[in-house]
Order: sequence, then C-alpha cells, then structure tokens
Amino acid sequence: MTDRSIAFALRLQREVDDSNGQIRRAFLLAFGRDAEESEIQRLSSYRQEMVAYHQKTPAPEVTYPREITRSLVEEFTGKPFEYQEILPVFENYMPDTKAADVSHETRALADVCLLLLNANEFMYLK
Repeated sequence: MTDRSIAFALRLQREVDDSNGQIRRAFLLAFGRDAEESEIQRLSSYRQEMVAYHQKTPAPEVTYPREITRSLVEEFTGKPFEYQEILPVFENYMPDTKAADVSHETRALADVCLLLLNANEFMYLK
C-alpha cells in the first residue's frame, strides 16, 4: 500500500500544482466526490506535519537480492551444506518508486493518500 500511495502522490503532483488542489483531486479520484472544506483543512494540516517529519527522517534505501544462500542437509550423509541460488526474477525487475526515491513533500502527500486508501469510504463506496 505504501508503494501505491507514492504512485498516487506522484500522479497528483503531475496533475495539480497546489497542495489543496492535490487534496481535492485525491478525494475525487479515491471517493468519487468533492472534498468538504473541513476535510481539506484537516488533511492540509496533517500534510504539513508529515513534511516536517519527513524532513527530519530520511527514507531507507530498498535493495532487492540478486542471489541468496540456501542451507540444506545432504540426504545420505546428514551433513549440512550451503549453496548460492541466483534469483533471476530480479534481473530485469522494475520496482515501484520507493520513498527514498522521492522528496519529503511527495512522501508527505503519499501519507495523505495512504489515509484515503485506507478509509472506509474508499473500501465501501456508496
């Protein structure tokens, strides 16, 4: 869900320039309705708190393994042994944009998006 909220935030930033407009657009896309002024004010305040938090807290880098070490027991002797297994699934893997790849403003907007994606209204549209 975090990766999807970052993708949602990036879309909002591409489509709308101002922060309140991005929140309005997020409501329209997520809930199919316009946001009320009180909702915009609360989420705008929350977004500012998250900007301050993300400025102080760097996002960790995410790396995907290309190989792993497997441990097994030999069938006839019962002796343990290890071998390297190459993971070809990650050779040409194009991961979603991660938190470390975007600015703290984008991460804060992604937090707002995550709230909307986890809302009951998103899950159960009227």
